[in-house]
Amino acid sequence: MTQQVSPYLRNSYRLADVLAAIQVMGAYTWASRRVSAWADKLGDPLSSGSWAEIFVEHPEFFRVSGEWASLRWRHGYDRNFSPTLSRELSSGEIEKLQKHEKDDLTRKALDSDQIEALMKTAIELHNRAIAHSQEKRWLTPILFALLGTIVGAVLQAALK
Repeated sequence: MTQQVSPYLRNSYRLADVLAAIQVMGAYTWASRRVSAWADKLGDPLSSGSWAEIFVEHPEFFRVSGEWASLRWRHGYDRNFSPTLSRELSSGEIEKLQKHEKDDLTRKALDSDQIEALMKTAIELHNRAIAHSQEKRWLTPILFALLGTIVGAVLQAALK
């Protein structure tokens, strides 16, 4: 089984892009937007050619459905937040809304503690990816030495 390089290690700016997306997507009024609309809000990514690629490579934080993207945590909330009223609505209040008003409901934004928790998680995943790649480094010289010993033994036996 081939092991892929962590997306956190493919580019030195990846963590910065993930943190930027978490902050903006966590606090923005609308929970879900087209990827192109997020790109307008976030600017150009530093670690990739597109935000869509970053969102797809980090399913631990982002949910992509067709051309729409959102933070997974926000997607877990009910669509009961009114951007017009800036508050969550009760079931009774939602029942009284007209269809176009119901269509305007979104999921509530994350609070600063939740955004901070996601950012800390991204930093921890980045640090773990670095640690994992460093763990494998010590193995390389040992494997080459072992391979050299085996090849040397085989050649020595073949020459006798």
